[in-house]
Amino acid sequence: MITTELNGCKISILPIVKGLVSEYDRVKSQIDDSYDCVAVALSIEDIEIFAASEYQDIEYDPSDFDAVYAHFLKQFGEVDVPVPAFKAVVDACRELDIKPVPLEMCDEEFTAAYCECVKVWDLLKEKRKLKKAMKKGFDMSSPEAFLKGWDEMAGSIKGNYAMILRREEHMAKELFDLTNYKKSILAIIEYERVDGVLQELGAKI
Repeated sequence: MITTELNGCKISILPIVKGLVSEYDRVKSQIDDSYDCVAVALSIEDIEIFAASEYQDIEYDPSDFDAVYAHFLKQFGEVDVPVPAFKAVVDACRELDIKPVPLEMCDEEFTAAYCECVKVWDLLKEKRKLKKAMKKGFDMSSPEAFLKGWDEMAGSIKGNYAMILRREEHMAKELFDLTNYKKSILAIIEYERVDGVLQELGAKI
């Protein structure tokens, strides 16, 4: 847990590893009603999908990017979709009768940003990077070490990096806005985006 204070509000950030089943219990155990707000790196649409997944199975066709990610991540344990850590947030909030606050762009805004940032040559470069990654591999000494290498690989593609910055800026803005009327916030964000979000928040202090 990473804790900082901004605008008179205590922000506790819980970094998560997307995909690991073991994250479900870890994340759920950290969520309680002691916070004024529970925020999560999901869109409002994603939160609704996660909530619905309690009652129905979600069909998921992984991209090459997600498939290669899962290939490496499974060395640290069982991998599943929807992201167990994010599912834990929605489940815990349901049990506590509170509404999780989305930090991610809505689907329409995300799609517009993606189309603006990511070009055809970025997708072609991504395919080459993934093939190289399958041969070369990553530092697998820990999930965090893998995520660092994976994020560096993804961010070496211009369009992907632009989207990373857009997401971090948006999440930081949403958190900053929450500090105007909340005294304590628990924010659940994927590990590889935490530093960038904190840097963006620092720019607003």
